[in-house]
Amino acid sequence: MAADYSGEPTSYFIHIMGQQGNTQGDLGWSELNTKDAAGALKFYSSLVGWEAKGEPMPGYHIFGRGGEMLGGISDAHCGEGEKKAPQWMPYITVDDLDATLAKVEGLGGKVIMPAMAIPNDGGRIAIIQDPQGVATGLAQYKKKECAA
Repeated sequence: MAADYSGEPTSYFIHIMGQQGNTQGDLGWSELNTKDAAGALKFYSSLVGWEAKGEPMPGYHIFGRGGEMLGGISDAHCGEGEKKAPQWMPYITVDDLDATLAKVEGLGGKVIMPAMAIPNDGGRIAIIQDPQGVATGLAQYKKKECAA
């Protein structure tokens, strides 16, 4: 355990990937849900050199390095006035999201957020819970086509 920028105890996972994980089983996008997205962005920018890459919606900050976008940091709102505990959510890359989700329950897990589109035609994501109760994201990214 460590203390985050707000002084609260937290365990956190920082995954810096050289390229967005586009291979089955890679860790790709990572998101931090926290009580102070702007403060978290400032903390991690100073700590590991991440750069702000934009705020596509209020309270959701994209971070990256150089020309890469690595993840997002958002305020931890869950519902009407309810807050989630601050946490990191890694997304595991899969080749076929529907086929992967079809296996989850048979392996003892459950789907806690069904597949949804990533904005700007980036692919699709879902969130699952493994048999131990750990939530993890799954992502099927659009394959980038190379120009001939």
